[in-house]
Amino acid sequence: MNKLRVFLVMGIVLIVASSLKAQYIIEQIEYEIPINYDLLPEGTDFDAPLEEAKFFLNLPESKLKASAYSEDEVTESQKSTIYISGDNFAVESQTKEDGKITVISNYNKGMMYYVLWSQKKVYEMSKKDMEEIQAEANAAVQKMMEQLPPEMREQAKLAMNEKKGLQESNQHLTSTGKTMTKHGYKCDQYLIEGEHEVMTIWASDDILGLAKKAQHISEKLAKIFPTDDNKNKDEWELVSGRIPIEVRTYQMDPMVGARMEVQAITKIEKTNPPAKKFIVPGEAEGFTRSSFKEMMNSMMQGKRTN
Repeated sequence: MNKLRVFLVMGIVLIVASSLKAQYIIEQIEYEIPINYDLLPEGTDFDAPLEEAKFFLNLPESKLKASAYSEDEVTESQKSTIYISGDNFAVESQTKEDGKITVISNYNKGMMYYVLWSQKKVYEMSKKDMEEIQAEANAAVQKMMEQLPPEMREQAKLAMNEKKGLQESNQHLTSTGKTMTKHGYKCDQYLIEGEHEVMTIWASDDILGLAKKAQHISEKLAKIFPTDDNKNKDEWELVSGRIPIEVRTYQMDPMVGARMEVQAITKIEKTNPPAKKFIVPGEAEGFTRSSFKEMMNSMMQGKRTN
C-alpha cells in the first residue's frame, strides 16, 4: 500500500503533509482483523468474492473486533503519532517486538533516522543507502523468481502484477454514494476492486490543507529517496484533494484465508509540535549509530539462521 514500506517510513509518506510553515500533529492506528464467517447472516450465499468482500468491508468496526476477540485471536494494532514542522517530520510508534520506535526526517540534511529506544540504537539512511537497498532487494527478488519452477514463477508474477495494478490505476475507483462520520470527520466512501484485494476509502474534505501539503512533501521526499515504483498510487493520490481518514483492505488469500487491514487517522491538529520530537539522540544519551543498510543486512542474516 505504501511507497517506502521497507523501512517503516513507507506508511509515513502517505499521511505526512508539510509546507515551509505548516505544522501538524496527526494520530493514526493500524490493525489487522481475521475474518470470522460466523458474522454472515444465516443462509447467506454470495454470487462472487467481491460481494463477500463488500459485506465485511462495510461491517461496523465493533462487530469485526468483537468477533476476533471472541475466538481468542489477537488483533495486532499499532498506534503512531506524526509530528510535522516545516519540511521535517517525526513519527513515534509503539510495537510489541521493539517497543518505542521513532523515525525522524531531516530534509535539509537529506537523512532519515530510525531510532530504537529500547536498544539505544540509531540507524541512519541516506540517498545512497536507499539506492543500494533497492538494488539488493530487486536482485534478491529476481534470484528467487529464477529458482521457482516455471508454473510457480508464473503464478508469482500474476500475484505481483495484481498487487501493482491495484496501486497503479484508479480505473476501478468508484464512489459508493455512502457517507458516514469517521473519527469526527464527515466522509464519503470509495471502492477499489482487485481480483484478490478490495479496498474501501473513507475520505473527507481537505479542511486543514493537509491533502495539498501531502503532495508537497511526497514530492520532496521523492527527490531525496527516489524509488523505482513511481507509477504506484497510494490512497492519497487515488482520492486526490481529499483526506483518506480510514482505509480498509480486504485480502482474499486461499492459502491463509481472508483478512482485513485497517488504517485510520484518528486525530489531526494544526499546531506547533514539540521541538524535542525532531532531535536525534546521540552518545550523550547512550545511543550508538550505524547505517540502515547494516540493520537490513543483520535482519536478513537473522532470517537465514532461523
